[in-house]
Amino acid sequence: MSGPAIGALRHRVDHLAPVETPDGAGGSTISFVTVDRLWAALEESAAGAVSEERRIALAGVRVTVRAPNTIAAGHQLRLGTRQLEVEATSDPDGRGRFTRVHCREERT
Repeated sequence: MSGPAIGALRHRVDHLAPVETPDGAGGSTISFVTVDRLWAALEESAAGAVSEERRIALAGVRVTVRAPNTIAAGHQLRLGTRQLEVEATSDPDGRGRFTRVHCREERT
């Protein structure tokens, strides 16, 4: 498969990486800092899930961005108020031109 069609990279997403900070009591807190802003194409697929506390919907979101970039599992992508948790990345055509980012989004 080649990369996305012309014009498909029309969403502006923020790439956030985790930063671990000691909390002074032997533990740490994790916060996220913005690494860069990327143009992206999004494809969504919804799936239901049940947690013990409340019913939530988990949406699978596949995001395609231009490569190279530093996105890795454990990072986040933010699109407006939406937070997408990065689960995995792949090279869709094996040519290093694009990165496909497999994300999960919780919706209540």
